[in-house]
Amino acid sequence: MSASIDETFPLVDLRPADRYAAVHFRGATHLPWLDLKERLSELPPRPSELQLVGDAACLGEACAFLNEKGYRVVQTWDETAYLSELQKSPGLGVSGMTSKRLWQANPLLVEWLESSQRISSMSGKSVWDIGCGGGRDAVYLALKGFDVTAVDQQEAVLSRARRFADRQRATVHWKNCSVDEADCLPNEMVDVVVMMRYLNRRLFSRLHQAIRPGGFVVMQTFVEGVEAFGSPKNPNYILKRGELAKSFSDFTIIIDKIETLKDGRPVSSFIAQKKI
Repeated sequence: MSASIDETFPLVDLRPADRYAAVHFRGATHLPWLDLKERLSELPPRPSELQLVGDAACLGEACAFLNEKGYRVVQTWDETAYLSELQKSPGLGVSGMTSKRLWQANPLLVEWLESSQRISSMSGKSVWDIGCGGGRDAVYLALKGFDVTAVDQQEAVLSRARRFADRQRATVHWKNCSVDEADCLPNEMVDVVVMMRYLNRRLFSRLHQAIRPGGFVVMQTFVEGVEAFGSPKNPNYILKRGELAKSFSDFTIIIDKIETLKDGRPVSSFIAQKKI
């Protein structure tokens, strides 16, 4: 263990709520050990480096779990050493339940909405988040004022997303269904469709009809070349380069580029607007 708390890396406090509230590092994030496996959506994107605070009995198990999930634990603190460190530096420790937010929506989505100040003009607009997974993008959009319907066919994943939204006090309309089912997606037209790390080419023709004139499709998923990294390998889940531009050639293309995730895998980032 190093001589002091390293403020470079997020610090996740695994202690129960009463002990966290009594005193904690001013920049800590509270994720009790008993809830950690349920609340992975509240961690930063993988791979990230983390510091952990908790009982000595749980730290080893927590490190192994997080390493398996793609995180790197760079430092651990048992509670005795942690409290001693906080006492050394007045102002380093605070009381209460304030907890730093670590989770992020997809950077492509955030940059597009916030850098263009588009959020203020689209508040209240309808969004479909298809293949929503853990719910970060759906919750982010709901907190920004969008009317969000989030769809995923895995009930266990969707249940965690619902609880995540509740903790963030975000209202999202959740649907557990397969998009291949006729009544899965709403019948009404939509302003924005978001599809992140999810690909179903059979949906493309439906989206052309469902998106309102002036509406948007926002997609980011794996592109050819990702096979070299081991996953995914199924061509049904891998885009060809230029495929989205061709599939949405009647839209106005705003962004169409290949980016690289932190783990090296290439993704196609694509945003296009339906012509009015």
